[in-house]
Amino acid sequence: MKNILLILILFTINMIGYSQELPTKPANGYTFPIGSKFTIELHPIDSTKFDYSIIKYEPFQELVDTWENDSIFKENGQKGTIEFCFCLSTSGDSDEEKEKNMKILLLMKNRTEHTLTYNSDIQTEVNGEFKETSNAGTFPGAKGTEMWPYMIHQIGLNGFKKMK
Repeated sequence: MKNILLILILFTINMIGYSQELPTKPANGYTFPIGSKFTIELHPIDSTKFDYSIIKYEPFQELVDTWENDSIFKENGQKGTIEFCFCLSTSGDSDEEKEKNMKILLLMKNRTEHTLTYNSDIQTEVNGEFKETSNAGTFPGAKGTEMWPYMIHQIGLNGFKKMK
């Protein structure tokens, strides 16, 4: 449990230094620190590719249940957007189980009419290089989950395009 508290304190410190004026200008991609909840709006650049802008951002320090997290997003949200929550999660009954089952989650709710692919790059070491990681894409009206069993300090999302 002490490790969980230490991690949450570090995330809070990290969030203090992260702020941008919203909405951001449309771009191919942005990076987000662990402990982030944000909403993006897609901007078409051709018939299949999109840039996006961040229209909402807030720090998110809650420890989420890995399997029971449907309440993270409101039932009805802004159409044409995708909501994300990049956070810590765990499961189990005891503190020992919760410590053992700690995961990093990227939760998303696609409120667009598009089935999308995108690139995700992760930073596993403080000030380290970003490395590409796989993802399942996102589907219209669906909530999706990406999960990692190791620490990720930041995630970069870019290259959104319609799935063929």
